[in-house]
Amino acid sequence: MRREALTVSEKLLNELKERLDAKTIHDLRQVARAVGVPRPADGKKERILNCIMDIAAGNFDPVVPSNRGAHPKSNEYDRQAVADVFRCREICLAGEATEESNFELSVASGEDFDLFAFTAEGTLYVSGGKWFMNVRGLRDKGITEVFVSNYFINTLKLREGDWVKGDCKRESLDEIAGLSCVLSVNDVAPESLHDRKEIDKLVPVYPDKKIHLYGENATCRIINLLSPLGEGQRAFVTGAHACGKTSVLRDIASGLKDYGDIKLIVALIDAAPEEAAEFRRIVPEKNVFVSPFEAGSSGHVATARMALDHAKRQAETHGKAVLIIDDLTRLAKAFNCIGRQVCQPIDPSATDSVKSFLASAKNTEEGISLTVISALSESGDEADEAVYKALKGVCNMRVALSSKIARMRIYPPMDIDNTYAIGDEKLLSDNELKTADALRCYGAEKIVGLVKDTKDNDELCKQVLN
Repeated sequence: MRREALTVSEKLLNELKERLDAKTIHDLRQVARAVGVPRPADGKKERILNCIMDIAAGNFDPVVPSNRGAHPKSNEYDRQAVADVFRCREICLAGEATEESNFELSVASGEDFDLFAFTAEGTLYVSGGKWFMNVRGLRDKGITEVFVSNYFINTLKLREGDWVKGDCKRESLDEIAGLSCVLSVNDVAPESLHDRKEIDKLVPVYPDKKIHLYGENATCRIINLLSPLGEGQRAFVTGAHACGKTSVLRDIASGLKDYGDIKLIVALIDAAPEEAAEFRRIVPEKNVFVSPFEAGSSGHVATARMALDHAKRQAETHGKAVLIIDDLTRLAKAFNCIGRQVCQPIDPSATDSVKSFLASAKNTEEGISLTVISALSESGDEADEAVYKALKGVCNMRVALSSKIARMRIYPPMDIDNTYAIGDEKLLSDNELKTADALRCYGAEKIVGLVKDTKDNDELCKQVLN
């Protein structure tokens, strides 16, 4: 048992060393700093590589990074490489610590999973002109990506963002696995995708079909009346920090999760782990794209782009998709920081990049729609205000939140006067329009009370209009 475990460890270490050795000394120093190599900027590449491998093999304990001296010029590093270093360290130390126990790695223990031939699924993306699957659910096996040959891309007409499930193979642990057989694309048979349309080339029309938010929570019911959600909208949830924007987005996601013919995708940018966990309880794991707050600007942008591509492909395959982004302010700041040493003030190109995301939201003559719902911060911060002013005119549906109402413990803390949907007359019935006009004369507290006192909006309309 121990000999097999060490053999696997050695293979993983050799694979890791080859990958690290291919990096530039600058990139290697960044990884070294992140894993706890002492004096990561000192010495030649060989010395830095050996120190990283000593940590990976469990021969040396990481040190706490020193705050002395000049700050590093960049905090960006290969986070996958760092995760692999600690994964190897965990395996090596486990093997050494259990010489007299029954411990075995899953690779050597005869579990069902086979590292040489397995089934995987993930999102398709391009890197350096080559195609890969960003694999979900196999990180504990050390598998994060699978190579996809141009044969599958050209034969099946696959696109970036497609969710591909297939059989994968490799000859040894030293090489990346390759896709050998495509089982499904976006949960449908691959051969059914030959005639699918490309949403970016379709003719846009105004939102004319309502997306009803299901559920009994007050957020969904108020939105259904005062700012109805339509297919193809660009919807904003705006407000100051800590006034409940993420909670409102969660309520909207909850109201959409049981919508049979709409695919729901969530992108969390610069997110805390507890926020990601909350959304994963609502939305299937494969449709939640998370860029944690330690991922850096490049990671935030890459995650957002992958989520957008995935949402487009879902819309093209299934007809309707909704993408929730939390939030646009952090995404704009991420765009602003890429390739720049000074991130202030907000460059117009950063907000233009965000606008290109929002431009993907459309309702089309062909019946295909992509709806984008996102949060946007309103605060006294100069950068936040610059992003807000640049993007506020892009939305055609808005849920405005008030920090004053939030401090009164009223939820949702909606600013009724600034909550609206352009063209709501196409989305609401006559009774709903009359009820919405009447409710706008009430305060948020009274509206929330009326919602809680009635079982549904039909009863609320009757009560308000009678």
